[in-house]
Amino acid sequence: MKFKVLIAIILIVSLVLLGCAANKENYEYKLKKGCLEATIIGIKLDIGRLEGYLKLPDLENREQVVEALSKLKEDLKKYESMKVEDYALPKPLIIRGFISEPYVEDTIIYLEKQSKSGPFYHAVKVMDDLGSKIVPKEIYEFKIYPVYRRYYPFPDFYVFVESFKK
Repeated sequence: MKFKVLIAIILIVSLVLLGCAANKENYEYKLKKGCLEATIIGIKLDIGRLEGYLKLPDLENREQVVEALSKLKEDLKKYESMKVEDYALPKPLIIRGFISEPYVEDTIIYLEKQSKSGPFYHAVKVMDDLGSKIVPKEIYEFKIYPVYRRYYPFPDFYVFVESFKK
């Protein structure tokens, strides 16, 4: 009888541990998928922005913009063909800040003590599409993943927002 109870306990503990491991793997997959999608969105936004620059007749650094645009298009192909499992998560950052208007794709998160020279964080995707829950002008602690550096001479990134809390 004791042997059967012991086996039952071992089975229950094993199932619980397997369930926890599966949940962690599912969450990591979800996080990687969100970051990969945010990377693609960011690259497409930068492509559109640089293509707009090229329409300016007096653009002084045209060659640099063309070169940057070429790299963006290469990166877009790379990330669009990438499997979620192969995406390497960037190091997350914890920042305190706010958004000035209701969240939309490419909303800037303003830091509490924002410098004029950055860093700047453009939220292009929020975990579980919860961006509409972020109240403008309220300070939050954001956990973000800088997924792609924007084409600017100062620190400026597209980011995936994993979480936010007051």
